[in-house]
Amino acid sequence: MSMIQLSLNDVACSGCIGKIRKKIKRYNGIEMVRILPGSGKMEINYNEAIIESEQINSTIHKLAIRTFD
Repeated sequence: MSMIQLSLNDVACSGCIGKIRKKIKRYNGIEMVRILPGSGKMEINYNEAIIESEQINSTIHKLAIRTFD
């Protein structure tokens, strides 16, 4: 299992971050998603044999855009 931290500075409210967290947890290979309070970051544990960090980063970006639409 691997871990990445992604910055969510562009996402203003905690409600939006919560929506993104719930949606990303549904993806195959995502083991755990944790919001790091006060840092504007999200920590994601994932199975690198199933999903790559680039896919996760891209998905987070797309979810953030959809949240604001």
